[in-house]
This record gives sequence, structure tokens and C-alpha cells, in this order.
Amino acid sequence: MNDENWKRSLETFEIAYCEYAPGARRNVIQLFPQVTDKQKAWEELVALTAKMLINEDYRVISCMPLIFSLAFPHVPNKEKAWLDITKLVDFKESKADETVKNSMISIFSNSPDKEKAWADLLRFTRTTNKNSLRTAAKILCLNIVSREDKHKAWEYLIRLIKYEETEVKTISASNINYIFPNVCDKHTVWEDLIELIHDKNIQVKKDALNAVVSNYTLAPEKQKVWESLVKFSFDKDSQVKTIAANGLVNNFLYVPDKQKAWNDLIKVTSGDYQVRRVVANFLKSAILTVDNKEAAWEDLLTLSAHKDIDVRNHVSSALVFAFHLISDKQKLSQDLHNYMKNEDRNIKATVTSIISFVYSQLPDRQQFWEELIELTSDEDIGVRRNAYYSLGKISIFKASQAENEIDYRREFEQAIKFFEKTSQESTLFNPSQFCLPFYRSFYTIISDEKQQTKGEVDKYLTEARIAIKRSKNKQLLIEAVENLAKALEEVQSLENKSLESKKDELSLYMEYCEQAADLMSETEQTSPYATEVLRKGLPILNRKLKSLLKEIKEKAKIACQESKGTATEEITYTVSREVQRWEISSQEEMTQKVEGLIFILKSKIPDLPKNEYIFTKIDNIKDEKDILKQYESLELIIGSIPTIQISGVNVIVDCEQTKPTIGIITALPKEFTAVKILLENQRTYKVDGKGAGRRYCLGEIASIYEEKYNIVLSTIGMGNNIAASRASLLLEHFPKVESIIMVGIAGGVPDPKNADNHVRLGDIVVSGEKGVIQYDFIKEEREKIEYKYSPKPPSASLLEAVRYLEAEEIEGNSPWMNYINQALSKLKIISPSGNQDQLYGYENGEISHPFDSKRTTGQPRVFIGPIASANKLLKNPVLRDELRDKFKVKAIEMEASGIADATWNHEVGYLVVRGICDYCDSHKNDEWQQYAAVVAAAYTRALIESMP
Repeated sequence: MNDENWKRSLETFEIAYCEYAPGARRNVIQLFPQVTDKQKAWEELVALTAKMLINEDYRVISCMPLIFSLAFPHVPNKEKAWLDITKLVDFKESKADETVKNSMISIFSNSPDKEKAWADLLRFTRTTNKNSLRTAAKILCLNIVSREDKHKAWEYLIRLIKYEETEVKTISASNINYIFPNVCDKHTVWEDLIELIHDKNIQVKKDALNAVVSNYTLAPEKQKVWESLVKFSFDKDSQVKTIAANGLVNNFLYVPDKQKAWNDLIKVTSGDYQVRRVVANFLKSAILTVDNKEAAWEDLLTLSAHKDIDVRNHVSSALVFAFHLISDKQKLSQDLHNYMKNEDRNIKATVTSIISFVYSQLPDRQQFWEELIELTSDEDIGVRRNAYYSLGKISIFKASQAENEIDYRREFEQAIKFFEKTSQESTLFNPSQFCLPFYRSFYTIISDEKQQTKGEVDKYLTEARIAIKRSKNKQLLIEAVENLAKALEEVQSLENKSLESKKDELSLYMEYCEQAADLMSETEQTSPYATEVLRKGLPILNRKLKSLLKEIKEKAKIACQESKGTATEEITYTVSREVQRWEISSQEEMTQKVEGLIFILKSKIPDLPKNEYIFTKIDNIKDEKDILKQYESLELIIGSIPTIQISGVNVIVDCEQTKPTIGIITALPKEFTAVKILLENQRTYKVDGKGAGRRYCLGEIASIYEEKYNIVLSTIGMGNNIAASRASLLLEHFPKVESIIMVGIAGGVPDPKNADNHVRLGDIVVSGEKGVIQYDFIKEEREKIEYKYSPKPPSASLLEAVRYLEAEEIEGNSPWMNYINQALSKLKIISPSGNQDQLYGYENGEISHPFDSKRTTGQPRVFIGPIASANKLLKNPVLRDELRDKFKVKAIEMEASGIADATWNHEVGYLVVRGICDYCDSHKNDEWQQYAAVVAAAYTRALIESMP
């Protein structure tokens, strides 16, 4: 019956009209596996295809490739079936090329005699038909990777690239970068790459050069390859030059002789405009790794005379960066003096433009100020423009440092005048196009107590917004000013309103100020002086809160009188003394005062059941963002202090023990050190008692939300058991700790077949929602081993912070990178080279890392997922991969399971952050450990900063 259906379906397909062909094709595909004589059925398909080729039937292209590819695996005699296909190609080549392209890929993979099939494909490359040429070359290149003998496959590729046919050469060359990572012995075939970059065919040359640039870390003689890239950056072909220039920039960190490499970069800036701009843009980063920074500084000063303004702008940025790296500021200052007097107008303009950025560190500021004033009369418009702009930026700096309002206003007004002069001196390029309207808008808001003309502020803000371009920092500053403008409107509308309405308006006012303060906290690092100038102008019309503050002070005095001679006398006296010093100031200072009083109340009031109501009220104040409502709540609490219970307290709790709310635990001294150097206000603390586990490091981490987290850091030793014990001890010693973060190093779980899941040395792994997998908690039976883990989820608030950082990274921000560089500098170590990251298979053969488009050179990738934990050191790649495939784990270590158990029992949260130092195999060593500890600590610092 099936054979009859097959015959009928084949006849239907042959006579089907074009619009019915797909349905008929589907019947043929479905019935072929059910036919009794599949060899005969195959021959019928081949015969029908030949007939279609003669008649130039379009279905030979649209239908037959899919039929052939799905039928071929079922044919008994595949050798003959393959021969049938090759005969079709020879039969009528011009019409068969598309059939080959769309069907031979899967047919080739099922071919029993691949060497014979390979020879046929090579034969097709000798045709003169360009379509068939392209088809055969593409199939060959796609299948080279699948060949078992990778070295032989590479030889095939080189043979194709050296074909005299241009089509074969270029198609094959385009696959170099795809095939090279799959070759095991890369050192041996590297010479082929070097030979190809000198090929006469420009496309082959470019593809080979791209492969060299992408795989530079694998080069056996990196210095020679570097010299070739320098040479190619002066090539006559513009694309070759650009590829070489990008290669210099992307691989600078890996070249052995950094000083010579720096000299080469300076040399290349004399080349093609596109090349010199790429290289000049990198000078700022390159100078960080050069030993002789003083010589590099001299090179940059010389380069400041460059004819290309874009190069000079990049040089300006590099000079500012270099200035901060070199300790002899007196010598640098003298250099700047000399170059400001240089006759070359380009040099004067470049050096003048950087003075404002280094002004705060100059030993002779007044002299530079006078020289800038003198340069405002220079004959060159560019010099005059930059002098005015630097004077404006310096005036903003002075305003940010002003100790009183008179000086603040004077410097602010002077800055605006200098920015106006900058605009007048500018033609095509106006550096003050953002600063002038931005500072004008803010100064308009703070300088006039009368009803503002809203249109004037809006006009300035609109001008500033146009000049933002892609600067996120400028956008944040404008949003801050916009919020302050709205706050001013709310305050100005208070006249002739009821008390209830006034409260609502003030609430909105404080909300806008709060938003402005939040935005400014994000700009503090990148624009510290602009941010400080805004902060100094924040106390706008806060007099409306004075009456409420007066009531609080009176209530505190009454509480003192009522408590006199009682057990609460000390508490009420301390609180009253604190609030009597309060004044209406900036939102930030007022909030800090409230937080300080909350801390006093919590540390002084005994933690007894009868006092629970007052602690609830105190906690509510901390959660309330409206300063007006905070003051109202404080008034009620201060009035109730005389009624609190003092008796029944048997233990006096150390204030230091009440501070920390986050615990960080490390296992090794190098992990402890990496975290400790990133803490602020760190100090050693010891809990009274006998035995180990009583010494801690206390410190602080400032939140981006203007808050501060108190941290307790402990080191515990290796293993889950001791981790659980010490974590429990820490939670008893510090009862206010709400979360524990386990920070340190771990073995990574690579996945070379999936780049998106491929964890590498130096990467960061954070425990995700599934938490920790205890893989030595098992049920062992005769047939199998069953894992009996019981995962405990990490802290919801910490996971939220992890997701926040993940979103930041998607936007291009990686705040932990600053702390990685800071820690490396303090520890005086450098990150290991990428070519030291070697992965081996079960039989010790080296495995290539897959190409990963999400990786940035020199930066770790962050992975979020389960972490495996056990009381043993794993050196077994087979078990490692089993855990990956079964549980999707990203890292394997020895303490996290104990931390998860301890925090679960104490009802607090946990998170695990690990830097990857090895691959859990026999090649484990200490080479990556310190760097891995640093990246984990840096990520943890950024994580805590991001928490509200």
C-alpha cells in the first residue's frame, strides 16, 4: 500500500502546477521512509530531477534540495546515491548549482566515504561556472570544521585559498577566522596565517589579517606580529590600515615590549586620518601600562602639535590622565607653563584646554590663573576660546570649594561670564555649548527669591539639552536641575494657602529635591565639581520647615524636664542635646541628622518587648522619604521617651556590634585582603570571649543612594562545615546583620560548545535564584548515584541588586571595573594575560575557547547561575561537566553550602560571589587566584553600592 501511495505521490508531484508543488513535495518527503525499496525510490527521484533540469523546471531548485537531503539518510547504498548527485551536477551544471548548495551540506555529513565525497567537491572547484564554484567552496569550508583531523582540514583550507580561481580564494579566505579557532595545534599553522597576510589578493590579505588580529594572544612570536601590524597600518589599502590599527589597539595589553609598543603608537599617529584617530583615542588607556610614564608624558606634549584636531583632542584627554598618574607635579606644572608659552598655536590651544582638568592638583594655581587671563588676548581664536573655557571650569571648581554664600555666588557669576566669552570666541566648535545654558539655568533658580519667569529657565535647559548628545552624565545633571526648578515652583506657590495645602506643597518640594540629590549622586565621580556646585545651591527656601523644627526642640526640652531623676534621664538629655544643634540646611544634611538621631535612639533604648512599639516607629522614620513627615514622627517619639522601659536589661550591647547590617565572609587570606582594601573606614574589632572566630574587620561602603552600609568582614578557612559554624557565630556576634555574602575564588565550569555559557578564568559568577547545589549530599545505590541536594534561595534584596547591575551592564556600565583597577593598583599586581587561560580536555589535549561576542578584551564576564559546593577540592573535569549538564552550575567551590545552611537557620539572606581561578581539573595552579579574588571583591563592592 505504501509503495502504491509513493508512486501516486511522485506522479502528482511531476504534474503539479507551481502553486501546488509544495504540498506535493510534502507528500513525497513523508512517504519516502515508508517505501519498501528505498534504493529504487531514490533512483526515481534522481531521474525525475534530471528531467526537470532538461525542462528548466524551477522545482529543481525550490523543492528537490530538501527532498534529497531528507531522503539520503534512508538510502541503503549511499555511495551510489552520492555518485548520482555528482552526475546530476555534471549532467547540467548551470542548473544544478543551487541544488548542490542547498542539499549537499546534509548529504555530505551522511556520506560513508567522506574522502571520496571531499575529492568530488574539490573537483567542483575547478569548474568555470561561478555559481558552482561558490557553492562547492562554501560546502567545503562548512565541512572542514567537522573533519576529525583538524590539521589536515586546515591544509585543505590553505589549498583552497591558494587556488587560482578568485572566487574560491575569497570564499575560502572568508572562513579563516571561523576555522582557525578549531585547529588544535595553532602554533604550527600560525605561519600559514603570516604568509596569507602578504597575499596579493586583497580580500585574502584582509581576512587573514583579521584572523591574526583576533587570535593575537596565540601568536608564538607576538613582538614580530606586532611589528607587522605597525607596518600594515601604513598600507595603501584603507581597510587593511584600519584592521591593523584596531589590532594594535585591541592587543596592546598582550605585546611583550610595552615601551616599544607605545613608541609605535606614537609613530602610527602620523598615518592615515582614520588610523591615527583610532590609535590616538587609545593613548589614554595605553599610558596606564607603560613603565616610563614621564617619557610618555613628553611624547604626548610633542603630539599636542598634531595637525589633526581630533588627534589633539584625544591627546588632551591622555595628558589629563597621565598627569594624575605621575607623582612629580612640580615638574609637570613647569612643562605646562612652558608649553602654554610655545609659539605653535596648536600646542598652546591643546595645553590650555587641559588646565581646568588638573587645576586642583597644580602647586602654583595662581600663576596658571594669571597665564590663562593673559591667553584670553592671544591672536589665535582657538587659544582664546580654550583659555576662557578653562577659566570658566576653574571658576566652577572655586565655587564648589567656597566656604560662604558670598564667595559661592561671586565665583558662579564669574564662571558664567567666562562661558559667555567662550561662546563669543567660538566658530564651529564651542566647548561651552552645554556649560553656559546649564549653569545659567541653575543660577537663575537659586539667585532670585521672587516669582521666576518659568520660560527663562526652560529656555536655558532646552539649549543645554541640545548639547548633551550621547552624554549620560550631562543628562543626569540636567534632570537634577529640572527637579530643582519644579521644587522652586512648589515653594513659590505657598503664599495664601491653608496649612494642609502647604504641607502637601512642601511634600512635593522635598520630593523634587530628593530626586535631584539622587541624580547628583550618580554624577559625583564623573563630574565632582559640577555636582558639588549644585549641592551647595540646594538650600532653597527651607525656612518653611523652621517652625516644625522649633516644636521638636521644645518637645525635647519638655522630655528632659519630665525625665529628670528617672532612668530615662540620660536618653532624653542625649536626644535633646542633639536636636538643639539642628538647623535647616540642605536636604542631604537634614537627612543625615535624622539618620544620626535614629542611630542614637536605637543604641540607647533597651531592646525589650515593651519597647517594641517605639522601635517600630523608629523604623518607619527610616523608610519615610518626606523630611516633613520624618520631623513630625520624631516629635511624637521624643515626647514618648520618658515612658520607655529601662529595667530588665542584663547585657550592655557594644555599639560596634549594632552597626553592621551586611556580613562578608572569605575563606582565604588573599580573598580577605581583596575585600578589605575596598572597604572605607576599616578597623579591626574583637568580640570578647575565648576561642577562634572572634576577630573581625569592620568597614563601610557608601550607597549610590546617599546612604552608608556598615560591613563586618571575616575570614574562616576552607570547607562547608567550618563555613556554617563561623557564619552562625558571626550572626550571634552581630545581631543586626541582615545578609551574608560569601566572596572569594572558585573553579569555573566551562562550556566550549556554547559561548554564551562558557565560563573562563578571571570571570565572575554570582549565585542566581537556584542558589547553591550541595553535590556531596547524595544517595548512593548499586546502579547510580542520586543527588539529594536541597537548594536554599539567596536573599531577594541581594538578587534584586544583582539584576540592577545586570541591567547597568547591558547599558554599557560596569562599575566593578573601577574597583578592579583600584585593587590591582593597591596590591601592585597585574591581571594575567589571556594566553595563560588554557583549557584542556579529558585526555589533556588543549581545547580552544569559543568566540564570544559578549566579551570585552581585558574585562571579566559576569555569569549568574547555580554554584556547586562540597567538602572536597574538585580536580575532576568529568564530574565538573556532569554537574554542568545536570544542574547548569557555573562554578564549584567548598564553602557556600555551609553559608546557605547557616543563614537559613538564622532567617537572614545570603549571596555567593566567586572569581574564577581554575577549571577544576589536574591543571589547577595559583596563577589566577589573586586576580580572581580581586574581581569577586570588586563586584561585591559595586553590588552593595547599588543597593537602596
